[in-house]
Amino acid sequence: EPEPEVNWCRYENSFLYSYAGDSFNNLEDAQNACLSNAQCNGITQEPYNNNRYTQRVGPEIHDWSPTGETSWAVCSEPEPEPEPSEPEPEPEPEPEPEVNWCRYENSFLYSYAGDSFNNLEDAQNACLSNAQCNGITQEPYNNNRYTQRIGPENSRLGVQLGSPTRETSWAVCSEPEPEPSEPEPEPEPEPEPEPEVNWCRYE
Repeated sequence: EPEPEVNWCRYENSFLYSYAGDSFNNLEDAQNACLSNAQCNGITQEPYNNNRYTQRVGPEIHDWSPTGETSWAVCSEPEPEPEPSEPEPEPEPEPEPEVNWCRYENSFLYSYAGDSFNNLEDAQNACLSNAQCNGITQEPYNNNRYTQRIGPENSRLGVQLGSPTRETSWAVCSEPEPEPSEPEPEPEPEPEPEPEVNWCRYE
């Protein structure tokens, strides 16, 4: 019959009293010697003695080793393997709130607030990072450059309507600008029916 499996439990910072035989350089040899030794009831590793594994009489295990010893003794249940700690999932970055820009034809904002740009997207991104900027005005008289503007303080929209130079402006608004709807095609007129021809017969 196969020999019953022997389970050893490990006890940190502990020791058993009194030596019971030889000491060893590795735990397995010390445990095998202890199982064949009627006086041995456990193993204590001695950090102060080149980490030798010593057979001990015990049988009580004392969990207050002043020298940081570690002990092993036969137990009914195997020592559970330490479960690897799962890394905490990284929190998902919160999506940046969507910014809606409204377009105002024939309008402008007062006073420049920073650099100008060749395209609207770059100007809008710069404006959002600029505390002084409250909107964009496109200048048709300046190669259609998109300029960051401060805007009038007393205007509800920050946009002044009625540009004398046909400028166009954009400002952040709560609702997105509606997409222009395509006009429905006019139905084709039905062709007029050809007039019916009547034939008369003469005998």
